[in-house]
Amino acid sequence: MQQIVLSAANILLPLAYLMVAIDYAFLFFAAHPVAVKTATPALRWTVALHLSYLVALGVRHGQFPFATLSQALSVVALATAVVYVFVEWRGRERSTGFWILSLVFLFQLLSSLLFHPRPPDRAIFHNPFFAFHVALALLGYAAFVVAAGYAFLFLQLYRDLKAGRFSTFFGKLPPLEVLERMMLGALMAGFVALTGALVTGALWAQQIYANWLHDPKILATLATWAIYGVALLLRRLRRWQGRQTALASLAGLCAILFSLVAVNLFLTGFHGFL
Repeated sequence: MQQIVLSAANILLPLAYLMVAIDYAFLFFAAHPVAVKTATPALRWTVALHLSYLVALGVRHGQFPFATLSQALSVVALATAVVYVFVEWRGRERSTGFWILSLVFLFQLLSSLLFHPRPPDRAIFHNPFFAFHVALALLGYAAFVVAAGYAFLFLQLYRDLKAGRFSTFFGKLPPLEVLERMMLGALMAGFVALTGALVTGALWAQQIYANWLHDPKILATLATWAIYGVALLLRRLRRWQGRQTALASLAGLCAILFSLVAVNLFLTGFHGFL
């Protein structure tokens, strides 16, 4: 019975996020009065459902819920949604919700499509230090997803302002400076979290895997970390402006998707389980 409920929740979650994204679309594009009232509560209920699902998944299998690619994608989706809920609550600004939650929906849809009812059971999945390492990595990925959402909006508004056009984005989004500040804040948080994941992972890998630097997943993660590190450094040195940093943020998201999906499906190594 518990497995049936979990399988049903796995199907329900992407549908729920899709409905929430549509609700925020009506809020953004039409300021529909029903969406104004229902968007935020619907999101919070969906996040609560998602959290309950992951907790139940961990209890069902007796381990932290990141033993498979599907579980990792679901954790990234939840973390991204939680970050947006906090941003919306703190800034009282809902105009970016549709774009961020569309990314959440895509991550959860991928998770549900790759769902496996019987994840592998390894001793490493029960280790708190390893859980901390993976949590840092997934938190970093979630922050980068949020940054990519703001980068996309920044580039759209930047292009419209430069061309002198008054498109759908004009007048409905925060100013460029605000979007850039939110993007940079998410990038910095993600970079710090991913750096912590790399450090803890290196300490762990040296003890159990002699050739850990040859692992495709580690190499892909290092490449992702380098993309964001260079982008933040050049922005700090004022060599890059908001546009270049936003483009790098989108490139970093592509690297994350490659690291999470392509590497795990086609280039499995020490990280073959995740």
